[in-house]
Amino acid sequence: MFDQAVAFWGHHLIMVGIWLTLTLSLNLINGYCGLFSLGHQGFWAAGAYAAGATVVFLPHGTGLNWLGFVLSFGVGTFVAALFGFLVGLPCLRLKGDYLAIATLGFSEILRNVVQNCSPLGSSLGLSVPNVMRDATGKIPNYFIYIALSWGMAGLTTILLRNLVRSSHGRAIQAIRDDERAAELLGVNLTSYKVLVFTSGAGVAGLAGALFANYNSFVTLEDFNFNAGVLMVVMVVLGGMGDLLGTFLATITLYFIPVLLALWLPATRIPVFYDPTQGGVVYSEIKNLWQVLFSVLLIVVVLVRPQGILKGVTLKWPKFSK
Repeated sequence: MFDQAVAFWGHHLIMVGIWLTLTLSLNLINGYCGLFSLGHQGFWAAGAYAAGATVVFLPHGTGLNWLGFVLSFGVGTFVAALFGFLVGLPCLRLKGDYLAIATLGFSEILRNVVQNCSPLGSSLGLSVPNVMRDATGKIPNYFIYIALSWGMAGLTTILLRNLVRSSHGRAIQAIRDDERAAELLGVNLTSYKVLVFTSGAGVAGLAGALFANYNSFVTLEDFNFNAGVLMVVMVVLGGMGDLLGTFLATITLYFIPVLLALWLPATRIPVFYDPTQGGVVYSEIKNLWQVLFSVLLIVVVLVRPQGILKGVTLKWPKFSK
């Protein structure tokens, strides 16, 4: 019973840590710099496949591939950052919807390339040895990866917080507020945009490397269009350029389907009528979490369009002696 609880909640705690890193890195691009990327899942995939290939193909003899495990994080980060640079340099002259379409196009191109690449498993996926689990055992593996995923999210938060409070961060936010005014004040738009895009992609690649090493299997289904849309929703719901709001929105939206699947009864209710399926089609309530999620999103957008915590200052309570 204890092992099952550790496996269930440990998996979700690891994944939410990875998602936090992804949304924080996307917030740097979409929130702080004012760009609009819909292809962040492509950088996540690039980091995951690069890290997985490093562990699989790096020569290591007959023992555990510790060298490949350690190097995979750097390789995944570097490859994703390189893709971010190569995509960002020509595409950042675009704005708004055109930039979103260009980044989404990159993600789909990468998916098609991987799907036709036999060494990476094509559409079947790439199996990656879980070095940490093989060395420590199943249960300690979860605790180690929880520490790694949340440590990565915490480090990303600290780096972003320090960046946005620096002179470079103020220049990045000036680009978001008014590009023409920022350029007149001497801000190099292209350099800062490429820097933001490359940095955000690199952090997404680091999250991909951790995902590949933990999950032991990388498939294109993990990096589909819906994953990219969910990242954008988490950033928008938390507040563009709001780290604390991004934390809250990511954790909330990740655990909504998990908790609803646990708590809602297995009652079947009619959802729509389809003559080709014999009339009324029924579905269990716990499988309709997307409907509740959509309603929640609509309510938040109508009530708090600026984000959950945007503009809200949280202070520690003061205790009088």
